[in-house]
Amino acid sequence: MNSGVVLKRLKMPVGFILVLYSVMAQADRPWPIITFTCDPSKNEVKLKNEVKWGESGKNFAFNAEQGTYNPWELIAYEDRSKRKVLSQKTELNLSCKLGAVNYRFVIRPKIFNPNIEGKCGDRLSVVVTVYKGETIILMDKPMESFCFGNAPVLRGIKVKGGSNKVKLYKVPRSRFY
Repeated sequence: MNSGVVLKRLKMPVGFILVLYSVMAQADRPWPIITFTCDPSKNEVKLKNEVKWGESGKNFAFNAEQGTYNPWELIAYEDRSKRKVLSQKTELNLSCKLGAVNYRFVIRPKIFNPNIEGKCGDRLSVVVTVYKGETIILMDKPMESFCFGNAPVLRGIKVKGGSNKVKLYKVPRSRFY
């Protein structure tokens, strides 16, 4: 029995099912949250990568003053006939002065598939470059390398003031999602 016959028997229009599927997919998907913390009293700066699922992620109250950022605000949508394409619109430049040194984190979107309706098109992460003054101490590090599989996910980045070392906190994908 083909799917058209099944849909006719259920008396549900195909458009309704596609909209329902789209809504369900939105509710079940992870929404990335980036948190930037500059703490001169501890002489450290941190970047945290996390996700919230479904409505709690979609409706998360991002607040730059509290250090939370939405990676989806870094991209642009472009309608190209039958598909919607994603591209980088902007980047975040976040700074933290520790002692006499300024640390700068440049955060760009990591787009897994520019076709939002394609495989992993609804997934997004970020790529981070860290500067100590004008010197790059971490370059183009993806928080997540792939949108599926078992590759570890970078949960956080920490830099101690006066140091050129960047501490990376990796977790198994199964513990991140």
